Amino acid sequence: MNGLYFNDTIQHRHSDYLIRIAHHKLEIDSDLEMRAFIRLEFWTKDENGNYDQPLLEVIQSNPNLSLSQKANDIEMFKTRIWSSTTRGSRVMPETGVFVYPDEQGNYPEGSITQLEYWQSLPAEAFPGVTLANKVYAALLANMEEIYSLGNI
Repeated sequence: MNGLYFNDTIQHRHSDYLIRIAHHKLEIDSDLEMRAFIRLEFWTKDENGNYDQPLLEVIQSNPNLSLSQKANDIEMFKTRIWSSTTRGSRVMPETGVFVYPDEQGNYPEGSITQLEYWQSLPAEAFPGVTLANKVYAALLANMEEIYSLGNI
């Protein structure tokens, strides 16, 4: 496997290009709190509306663009890195849905830390036979979570 990608096709809101979400890295601190990083890559579409070519490669290889046009387009459509962390995050244990404190700083009753949530999930919660399959499935679930919270 050369990379881990979120499967959904995502239309960029301000252009005709697609956004592809790729796993970048996962950091685990000594206290086991985690930070997940994803890459947002811009892609052209094929005739069926699916991912075709990485847009940065298309821009760089376009002989009709001047150097300044290429620089501007590369800046506009550069790969972006987004992250999320379990540190300070709370969720409802039944669903994993994020919860936030009320005006007095109190979280909903029954909420747990996101770290507790991830640590309590049984191995059967993720598809696959091998440990690698299960880790990849957990990373994909986290990528979807980052995407849904990120307002891309």
